[in-house]
Amino acid sequence: MTISSRAHYAIKAMLNLAFQMPNPVSLTSLAKKLDISLSYLEQIFALLRKNNLVKGVRGPGGGYVLGKPTEVITIADIVSAIDINRKTAADFNGQPQSATLMAWGLLENKVSQHLDGITLAALHEETVERMNVNQSVVAA
Repeated sequence: MTISSRAHYAIKAMLNLAFQMPNPVSLTSLAKKLDISLSYLEQIFALLRKNNLVKGVRGPGGGYVLGKPTEVITIADIVSAIDINRKTAADFNGQPQSATLMAWGLLENKVSQHLDGITLAALHEETVERMNVNQSVVAA
């Protein structure tokens, strides 16, 4: 499984929303923080919104918030929402495959299963823990 740069940005954006909970985050501020164009981020959020991973909040101070609890959203959910046209070796519907292509398909399935076991909550929690440890080391 190849995780595209678009999926990387989607994961970073979703993690940013998790850190800002429950406050909405504007795409303009998020685009600046991620150092990507607003139009590119809008394309990403259209796919995330379509898959109910984010929802918009209208009005002053509006923006986007997570569409589901962080304990429910997996990294695989985010990647699948963004890389919708990803074709794996398992998608070749019984056609003869080389051993290399078959092995690659098996590896992609294992990576996908692993990502399915990582929730946004777990990634958020581990990030906070590591930041606290790093700050403790610097302060000492």
